[in-house]
Amino acid sequence: MAQSNFPTLAFFGATGGCTINCLVPSLNAGYHCNALVRNPQKLRDMLLQQHGLSETTLHKLLTIVKGNVTDVAAVRQTLVLPNNQPVDLIISGIGGQMSFSNPLRPTLVDPTVCASAMQTILAAARELPNSPQLAVISTTGIDKKRDLPMAMMPLYHWMLKQPHEDKRKMEEMIIKELDQPVGHRAISNYTIIRPSFLTENEGNGKHEVKEGTAEEPAVGYVIARGDVGRWIFRRVVREYKAELGQTFPAAGKIITITT
Repeated sequence: MAQSNFPTLAFFGATGGCTINCLVPSLNAGYHCNALVRNPQKLRDMLLQQHGLSETTLHKLLTIVKGNVTDVAAVRQTLVLPNNQPVDLIISGIGGQMSFSNPLRPTLVDPTVCASAMQTILAAARELPNSPQLAVISTTGIDKKRDLPMAMMPLYHWMLKQPHEDKRKMEEMIIKELDQPVGHRAISNYTIIRPSFLTENEGNGKHEVKEGTAEEPAVGYVIARGDVGRWIFRRVVREYKAELGQTFPAAGKIITITT
């Protein structure tokens, strides 16, 4: 059963390794979740077969919206619960697919996927009667302050130049939104999560996740996508404060995480 004192959640990029590992514990704990995906059956199969959730849990707690994150109507639908109330917290793990057609200059298949998605999410959220909070997965390596080991810098600058520019524009868009007058903001607050280089596995929860800030980053080589998702559940979803005027510890911050 969904708990009335729990925040309600909207997920974008829900089939990705980071985001689904936040969605799964949220559903298991009783949070009502909306998720926008292009292929609803793929998400259902992942939740049922790979993560062991029950049909009953999905029926009671999960609303899946079919569509694309650049479609403002589909995004708006994802931000509203079946009772027409807006969600409390948006969790976005949208990321780009790399293209190595030119191995000397890797690019994204869609060079503006993250910035375009965030532009649509903010546009849809601006139409809501209440502004939700936002947690978004970004990346290390995009700030002036060094937040990755020196040995990783050549790899980042060769392979991730274009993805980093996309993530940087996304972050700027989010931070600029909080400069708007209170009544005109699409979101009430944000948490920007910058994980170190993501590994394609679930993680096992045994490695301690180290946290830092933009000013004092946690520097490390890698972190599993599963560990990122579970960290977001522990430090953002569970610590969310729904009461007016209260914020959870991670709100309004840029946080670097690594193992």
